[in-house]
Amino acid sequence: MQAPDDWDRPDAVASANAPALPSLQKDNCIRNGRYRSVFVAQENIRLYIWKAGEKNVGSLTVTAADCLETREFQDKWHSYLNSLKRELPTGMWTRERQPRSGNWHAHAAVNVGWDIQFNFPREQVSQGFYANVDPRLRRLWKYLREEALSRELGRVELLPLKYSGPACARYFTKYLAKAFSSEKAGGEEKCRLFGIWGGVRFLHSRFSFASSRIIQKKKQWFAEQMLYSDPSELTKLSKHWWFHFGKALLEVAMPDDFYRVGAPDNRKLDEVGYNAKARDYGVWLDGCTDELVTRSHFNLFRDVGSYLFKGDSRQALEFAMHMVAKPDVKPPTPLDPQLILNLERAIARTRKNCSP
Repeated sequence: MQAPDDWDRPDAVASANAPALPSLQKDNCIRNGRYRSVFVAQENIRLYIWKAGEKNVGSLTVTAADCLETREFQDKWHSYLNSLKRELPTGMWTRERQPRSGNWHAHAAVNVGWDIQFNFPREQVSQGFYANVDPRLRRLWKYLREEALSRELGRVELLPLKYSGPACARYFTKYLAKAFSSEKAGGEEKCRLFGIWGGVRFLHSRFSFASSRIIQKKKQWFAEQMLYSDPSELTKLSKHWWFHFGKALLEVAMPDDFYRVGAPDNRKLDEVGYNAKARDYGVWLDGCTDELVTRSHFNLFRDVGSYLFKGDSRQALEFAMHMVAKPDVKPPTPLDPQLILNLERAIARTRKNCSP
């Protein structure tokens, strides 16, 4: 008699529940790496504009007509960068493919060394009339055009920044996120989309959210404010709390001593603390003031209140006012109505300046 097929035999023992295989659609490590790359590029550009001064920084755009090959554009662009350094010693660039044609073009934030926004006739320039442009800028335009022409590049445009530094940094890096989230053409996996020249880097690619001393201290402070003993308990607030409140927490400005290290009687501002302080204060346009610290805390807690009360703006506002007015030891005291008005005006002014 023929033995039954192996597939028809019953199992000798009950099958154990095997652990679920990881989903191929979940690429948390890759996604976090991409987010970090965009964050590093954006912060470098924002701090570069902040340090050089918005009035001294120009937006340079270089197009490459009929240039689809990555290697061809890289050769032309790097050759053009060598010529840029003669007139523009420092700068930061990003590049992308044009959506329709697929040709490469690049954007760069450059410090020209003088106030190019003063009396710049933007309307006249947009209509092709350049007689009232600063002669120094016209000379620089001529140099940039001639160098681009010799390398068979297309149109070159250098204009003053149209928006605030943080908004321009987001504009320069907005297509990096698109590039990282889409499939690249074959052979472009290692193509750099962001670069720096002139030794003005503020944040390095090895930056890690997990290892940042300042961010860990901010998480601890946030947990204490929410009456948690440890940052790991913030998941009680929301499983994805960093997704909801991470950006506002990164922009929170703290008192000067928060960024220092060392013994209580000899606190010093090291490089990490200095860069973090510049990054946090650079988000705001009013400089280092007590009102700035309060305002940044207010913004964070209003986001938390909006999440807790499901978008109810009134309850979110009351929650934020309670949190910024909450003293360390004394019972809660009502917040000065004038301070509330100042906070609301400052928030509206900041949003207007930071919006592209």
